[in-house]
Amino acid sequence: MNIQAVRNLMTISVLAIGLAACAGTNTNPAKQYDVWYAKEAKTERDYKLDQAQCYGAHDMQAGRPVALDSLSFEGYRDCMTTKGYVLRQY
Repeated sequence: MNIQAVRNLMTISVLAIGLAACAGTNTNPAKQYDVWYAKEAKTERDYKLDQAQCYGAHDMQAGRPVALDSLSFEGYRDCMTTKGYVLRQY
């Protein structure tokens, strides 16, 4: 292979990786914020119970989109925080 062919191959590779990275970006903000970590050790069962209680207390349903600036989400977030979870944003 000559130098020009190697450069072309490298350019195409970089562009393909860049496009793949953009295509893989999650565009649903609610999913980006749905990552909770317990401050203290909790079981998966405890997490699911706490989450269900907070969903129910704020008229939310698991897997159903909700606006992050809504009062329901703010109440849910505050409920989970009170139960000892930290919200990680990705």
